[in-house]
Amino acid sequence: MSQVQQYWLPGYGLSRHIVLGHIQYFLGPTASVRPYSYQGRDGYLIVGVPLTREQIDDLATMSREYERQESLRMAGDSASPTAAATFGRHEPYINEIVPVRSSGRRSRAPPPPLSSSSSTSQMMDYEPRRSR
Repeated sequence: MSQVQQYWLPGYGLSRHIVLGHIQYFLGPTASVRPYSYQGRDGYLIVGVPLTREQIDDLATMSREYERQESLRMAGDSASPTAAATFGRHEPYINEIVPVRSSGRRSRAPPPPLSSSSSTSQMMDYEPRRSR
């Protein structure tokens, strides 16, 4: 059995929800993981025995399925027969645009466009909004 190590796992294709929630299933109850950037790349810092390629592939497969289910849930299509039928034919496009309804609490009209002659005077009168 391998020794416990601290190592970085690249995050490409791995869902944070899956990695953080399932690492102990793969490496045991003493393993720990946290999001970590290494040389400008996002990934995970893991303390535990090294993951095998098969385990990393399993995490990637679980991540794809999780992201697919979440994108369908957010789009409101989880019970759609076309969503179930298209899954068998090809991988769904995960980054589909999902409309977000505004809460309606603070709806403000956009400011009027600045004309070229008054832009300088309006810029001088501008005060940034202060937080409370």
